[in-house]
Amino acid sequence: MKTAIIGWGSLLWDDRPEFDQHHGPWYFDGPMLRLEFTRISVSRKRALTLVLQEELGANCRVAYTISHRESPAEAIQDLQIRENASEKEVGIYLPHAHPPGLSQASVPPTIAAWADLTDFDAVIWTGLPTNFSELSDLKEAFSQASAIRHIESLCADGQWKSVEYIFRAPQFIRTPLRSELESLDWFAQLWEQKQDR
Repeated sequence: MKTAIIGWGSLLWDDRPEFDQHHGPWYFDGPMLRLEFTRISVSRKRALTLVLQEELGANCRVAYTISHRESPAEAIQDLQIRENASEKEVGIYLPHAHPPGLSQASVPPTIAAWADLTDFDAVIWTGLPTNFSELSDLKEAFSQASAIRHIESLCADGQWKSVEYIFRAPQFIRTPLRSELESLDWFAQLWEQKQDR
């Protein structure tokens, strides 16, 4: 079976051989999805990472790759391990099944519409939720201002992880928070300092 993996963040730039060996190159004409940097990542020193964000996000064209695995179940397991995600946090859409779907995560309509025009047997993606309000030390709802305050409150390593994740996100990922952060002198300077080393 032919399984497509949709990606938009570190899957595209953070090399992980144990995952990357099981898929092909990335293509950049995937579906449009609403994304924003609203998830606090414990593994990245509390940096903000990209997740599906219907209410606060911006529409972005995302990428996809084709799994080398023979079954969607194997591809899902690869993605779960790579993303440290539970079974419920990996979305799956089976466009040509009757009935289609069979995902424990909700299927964004744009994924279904895009997948229905392909020959993929399954399309999978990471469905990690936002956790900003729960994990932020500021105990605030997500906004551009509260996100900036969160990053400013991090240790030096956490700030660098935030800068790295924002600047290394593909250029076709344009969200309100990214635009705001890239306009801040101190944020851009942190990136430039690391590049000069």
